[in-house]
Amino acid sequence: MQAPRIDLFEWLLRNAPHATYNLAFSNIHGLTIQEYKTLTDFSFPDSFELGSNAQYGADELKKTLCSMYNCAASNLVTTTGATEANFLVFSSLLSKGDEFIIEQPGYQPMWLTPEMLGARRIPWPRTFERGFNVQIETLTHLITDKTKLIVLTNLHNPSGVLMNQKTLQEIAKIAADHGLYVLVDEIFLGGSFLPQPSSFGIPNVIVTSSATKIYGLGGLHSGWIIAPEEVARHCQRVKAHTTGAASYTSEIMTARILSAARVELIRRFQRRAKTNLEYLTKWMSHHTEFFEWVQPDGGIVCFPRYTMKISSVDLCKYLFETQKILINPGSFFNQDGFLRLSYGCDLPLLQSALDALETGLRNLRSNL
Repeated sequence: MQAPRIDLFEWLLRNAPHATYNLAFSNIHGLTIQEYKTLTDFSFPDSFELGSNAQYGADELKKTLCSMYNCAASNLVTTTGATEANFLVFSSLLSKGDEFIIEQPGYQPMWLTPEMLGARRIPWPRTFERGFNVQIETLTHLITDKTKLIVLTNLHNPSGVLMNQKTLQEIAKIAADHGLYVLVDEIFLGGSFLPQPSSFGIPNVIVTSSATKIYGLGGLHSGWIIAPEEVARHCQRVKAHTTGAASYTSEIMTARILSAARVELIRRFQRRAKTNLEYLTKWMSHHTEFFEWVQPDGGIVCFPRYTMKISSVDLCKYLFETQKILINPGSFFNQDGFLRLSYGCDLPLLQSALDALETGLRNLRSNL
């Protein structure tokens, strides 16, 4: 097995240290230790052993997740972030020669990882013209006797569009009629401006998520799978071949903050996201010569379509080289002609970044 190149990750890791304006990262600014202590009043006792471990996840985190998702401990697997969570699901359900249906545009690892395992990608378009909503009526035509899994993100990565519960139930019903599971990566769902419950509880739906994006706990890197028991059991078995056990220290810290202050962390996220999106929306309305977009339903990413005749990689390279703005090319999400723009930074930085973006685009247009 040869691991494929993930263009998105390489682009971010190579250029982020040199960017003046980072509009590429998709996580909110991290919680400080002082904020953490204020919200939880927790710190490890001096006698705590850093060698502590829990092969099947820290009980404290499992109880917290059971409360959040109204599930049993047998439905969950704790992981090192959502990347491992998705890897475990793919490894558990897909084999060489299988097919998986996946939304496009989409998040690159969500198709590269199963392709690495030998499965075949079947694209399910979410078009700009349809507001990046799925087309339920086309799903049945994509399913074959080789299909094993349908893969979605909610909020949609890269557009930030919410898929409502009724639509998810319709997808799950079609999948169930064909004996399929549906994987929904809900890592951004808590950032939706329209409150919506997790899709776990629909019998054939598997949910993955983590504390890294919305909650500002990326350094703890705690993630999880919430799944039907038979899937969770298989994922736990595969996990013995990856990390074996996630960080016990991180899981305890994640459990304490989610149980004590999950609502406050979501409010913290949405205060910044809503303020920044309001500014970005006004900016977009005054720059229609450069962009048209579907306004996101939450989160801190959007996926505008630009008007210039240039590849998204070349455009992003130009903006980085001339303005030191880091934005993600749409081609990394399998949709050229678009950019994934993140707006989770401080508002003054966002304002300066958008000013620089305008300067870069005007200069480029005059040279094309």
